[in-house]
Amino acid sequence: MTDQVHGQLGQVRTRSRALLIATSVFGLLYLAFVITSFIPAPNGSWISSVPSEPFDRAGIFVKLEFVLFLIGYLVVWKNELIGGAVFLLWWVAMWFLEIFVFAPIVGGDAGGGVAMGLPVFILGILFVRRWYRGRRIETVPPAP
Repeated sequence: MTDQVHGQLGQVRTRSRALLIATSVFGLLYLAFVITSFIPAPNGSWISSVPSEPFDRAGIFVKLEFVLFLIGYLVVWKNELIGGAVFLLWWVAMWFLEIFVFAPIVGGDAGGGVAMGLPVFILGILFVRRWYRGRRIETVPPAP
């Protein structure tokens, strides 16, 4: 991650390529997960041993959460603070999904989504932290 801020007017702090690449990799894996969730699996799928329908309650919430992730992904390219906040909101929504949607269906076997979503939580924290540090650096006047 590069935190280069120049004291000259007109130069902007660069985006973190490493964070954006990590977010893109996670997004591609998440997209593959969502695409496979459109396939009905009466005996379970490679994702879960629980029978699933593409548009049951759990399937709808999974797709809505992907939309929230996609919004955060697109926003983070322009504004790290808002994008990071959306990723943290996504993490809260993931906990809600696991506790109130999947736990009643699966029983004590829920919680995998929270563990698989941990990288997004970490990325959200890193984007917010990077924005905060960049803001703090930009407010300090350059040395003569």
